[in-house]
Amino acid sequence: MTELPVYDRSGKEVEKINFDESCLGKFVNYELMHQAVVMFEANQRLGTHSVKTRRNVMCRKGKPFRQKGTGRARQGFGARVGSRGGAVSMGPQPREYRKDMPKKARRAALRSALLGKLRDGEVVVVSDLSFDAPKTKEMAAALNNLNVGKSCLVVIKAEDKNVYKSVRNIPAADVSPLSGLHTYGVLKPSKIVITKEALTAIPEELK
Repeated sequence: MTELPVYDRSGKEVEKINFDESCLGKFVNYELMHQAVVMFEANQRLGTHSVKTRRNVMCRKGKPFRQKGTGRARQGFGARVGSRGGAVSMGPQPREYRKDMPKKARRAALRSALLGKLRDGEVVVVSDLSFDAPKTKEMAAALNNLNVGKSCLVVIKAEDKNVYKSVRNIPAADVSPLSGLHTYGVLKPSKIVITKEALTAIPEELK
């Protein structure tokens, strides 16, 4: 069991909560996390890069100059590689970069990422972050009071439009429901701000 302090929006500690970190695994699996991060970044690539080969370059089909007597190297096609405006040899062509991992491996990598953040003291538990309407100013003040540092990820139990709209205009801050967490999103920010409700739901959600 790990005892974590619970703060309110003003940054004042209001209670302590016991969290059983064994639900996240016995150790941090760095190799599995690396695979998950590589997969995420590869899947962000569009793969639409393309250069023109000889067949794609529009140019005259004849020789650019006569074969002999010019003192230059012979040349038979104006679109050859090396000519100005010519083709590119072995350049990038459209391709698919997408990678995949088994669902159990992705879940295990996510649990390891959360376990690492927890053991490094980079998880801040807040009692509640719900709003009746989008209020960016109040959300920014709450995050400042919680001393989240340069960047943070706000984790809530379920999707909440008001919380999402309150966070989206804050630089270096992001928000995610518990069901939308992924390894890269957990590892990137310096702090994880999680509601008490979401923290207690982790054992059931990430089993």
